[in-house]
Amino acid sequence: MKRSTARELAFKTIYSKFFNSNEDGDIFSSAEMGELNFTKEILNNFAKHYSEINELISSNLKGYTLDRVNKIDLAIITEAIIEIKYMDTPKEVVINEAVELSKKYSTDKSPKFINGFLASIVK
Repeated sequence: MKRSTARELAFKTIYSKFFNSNEDGDIFSSAEMGELNFTKEILNNFAKHYSEINELISSNLKGYTLDRVNKIDLAIITEAIIEIKYMDTPKEVVINEAVELSKKYSTDKSPKFINGFLASIVK
């Protein structure tokens, strides 16, 4: 499986957690993970650093609050921040993949928003 497919699976799982936040549940139960170590690493970092990631996103939003951000965009941004802060994926790759996910799953305005937001995070 390609990393972009594993990344997409992580994004979908994060997105589902925004609506089904069963604290006692296994974060991997909503997707068949098998031996997808890359996806598991993303999701483990999501579980471990969720509050810190939300704080980072909130502190960098201009003119918005966290609850006003489109949940799909928020899931994409969250996944990207995990890779930027806690993994060794090159920042340019992370941003490009996030923009591609937003083109596939979100609104027409989302790619520009996500690109700009993530670019401001990595500066």
